[in-house]
Amino acid sequence: MRLDMRTRGTAVLSAVVVGVVGAAAPASAEPDAGSAFGASARVSLLPGVLGEQGLTVDTGRLAPSSTAGPTEASVVDVPLAGLVRAKAVTSSSVASRAGVHSTAAIVDASLPVLAALAGGTPTVRTLASECTATPAGVTGSATVVDLDLAGLGRLPLDGSPNQRLGIPGVLELVVNEQVTAADGTLTVNALHLRLLGGPAAQLGSGDVILASSTCGRVTSVAQTTTPAAPTTTTAPRPAGDRQVAQVPVGAPETGSAGLR
Repeated sequence: MRLDMRTRGTAVLSAVVVGVVGAAAPASAEPDAGSAFGASARVSLLPGVLGEQGLTVDTGRLAPSSTAGPTEASVVDVPLAGLVRAKAVTSSSVASRAGVHSTAAIVDASLPVLAALAGGTPTVRTLASECTATPAGVTGSATVVDLDLAGLGRLPLDGSPNQRLGIPGVLELVVNEQVTAADGTLTVNALHLRLLGGPAAQLGSGDVILASSTCGRVTSVAQTTTPAAPTTTTAPRPAGDRQVAQVPVGAPETGSAGLR
């Protein structure tokens, strides 16, 4: 602030300090609080499952995204090492003022890895998962359309989390798998195939995960500052111990009437 002190006399500056009233801050989370991917496989297959030789596959995460970036990903015509085939795979994970939202989807997928065991290739038209994290909590869901498990049996789908179909010692299939970590992070897998590696299975061991979404906990950092009371600041007196007083109109400008 610039102060113009041209007038002789005691200058009094009244400064009103206006407090800043902060609105509620947007929901905040760690940069990696949200993530998603279309598919992943880490399996060891016995000879004869997908060829004459045994096969060990670790595909990593296909079409990965995260709130730290990239926030979107997609792949078309997916042959996941012969284990899974899909027409398209997409994922997204975005942080906003409202919180974190992650999604993943697979269209027209099949599971050739189970063809010999099932007496046909299991197929599904759509697999999708999503989760949302806000200061109120973390929620998730999965969508499964036209799941055909061939000879493995039927799995009635009612939207409940963690619906299972299995063959003891051979495999377990989990639809709408929802796993909550100790820190509150929620992961939703539209479909999770576990190969259990039993000696009678003639299949192998490992995991295949399709359409996975993850959301970490989100906290709201609301900061509000109460306006401060006005303050008064007095400018320094002129040099010396005398104070300049106002001189009435018509009074002499010299002598004791002017200075006290």
